[in-house]
Amino acid sequence: MTNYPLSTHRVGTGASYGAIVDDEHAKRAVESAIANMEGDTIGSVLLFLSSSYAHSPQNAIKEAAKAASTPQIFGCCALSLLTEEEWLMDVEGAVAMVFPPDLALQPLAVMERLDVKPSMVLTLSSPNASTIAVNSTDCSQLGSIASDEYGHGPFSVWGAGRIEEHEFSLTAFPKKLEAHILIANGVKRLSPTLQINRAQAHSLKEVDQGPAFASIPSQLQEMAVKQPYNLLCAISENSNVDSIEQGFYKLHHVVSIDQNSGIIQLSGSPKSGRHLFWAIRDADQAKASMQAQLSTLTEKLESAPIFGLLFPNMSRGAEFFGGRDLDHDCVVDSLPDVPIIGFYGNGEITPGYLDSSLIRRYCTVLAVYTESN
Repeated sequence: MTNYPLSTHRVGTGASYGAIVDDEHAKRAVESAIANMEGDTIGSVLLFLSSSYAHSPQNAIKEAAKAASTPQIFGCCALSLLTEEEWLMDVEGAVAMVFPPDLALQPLAVMERLDVKPSMVLTLSSPNASTIAVNSTDCSQLGSIASDEYGHGPFSVWGAGRIEEHEFSLTAFPKKLEAHILIANGVKRLSPTLQINRAQAHSLKEVDQGPAFASIPSQLQEMAVKQPYNLLCAISENSNVDSIEQGFYKLHHVVSIDQNSGIIQLSGSPKSGRHLFWAIRDADQAKASMQAQLSTLTEKLESAPIFGLLFPNMSRGAEFFGGRDLDHDCVVDSLPDVPIIGFYGNGEITPGYLDSSLIRRYCTVLAVYTESN
């Protein structure tokens, strides 16, 4: 990659954690973040808390606001958290990123009242509100969906220091910042691209003029019948075949297979006219995809990265990679000395091929911010 001199950090990150929930973690994370940036005037804070705070995060948010001397605290709770320094799993705590006033996050509603349309919206949501969240604006979106151990909640999202009752927040950075987005899907493709001819509800009935089951490669059909959940169906965002070839697709699990009729039941809803391919999750492919895309992204950057937002799916991380979070390692190695914050989520939100946003599964999303040229 191109080596950019970073003599100062315009933003900073910090973390604090321990064995039990403690509102002081939010305060200490913010104080640590301020110590890691140039200057001490804060315009806004991204604050992520471990999922046990979701029952009552307000006091922790207040502690963060007092430490930063601003009510502009945005964030959510999640099962596991990260900064460029570390990833936090199986502990209780907080991570924070602080921004000076000229780089500060603002609620989208405030920007709209000022007749400012941002180029990218940061969306944080609970699982229950995610569909509403991504349909709430026609701006391009990136972000993640809050997570917990069992996927049942409670979930908590906050904006401008207040709990969002509708369980999602839409914010944006000033237009002087440009987001460079990487999406690492991390699946191993097992078939060519095929067209869906007939589908209804969750039933995939006919693919490429034949029974859906026949579209699964023959060497995988026995596994698909015995362990259907291990097989993934990648379905294009729309009917344009270019969308799936360029990585704009949703992953759905196979739920069951009727060999007699050839009908396949999926966890999502396939639609006639769209395209698919069959895949499995693969750690080696995930690492290779991340490394290749990081190399491409960093070579294209024309100015120094200011900070990054990293949102891996909660199914990735150390367990998926055999003991270390290789996504995190690859990002930090490729972007040395760049402040990074994020969390492991229930789903990832990215710009779509034609739509403003797409909810993904099992991928890692990275947004690197630079000043616009």
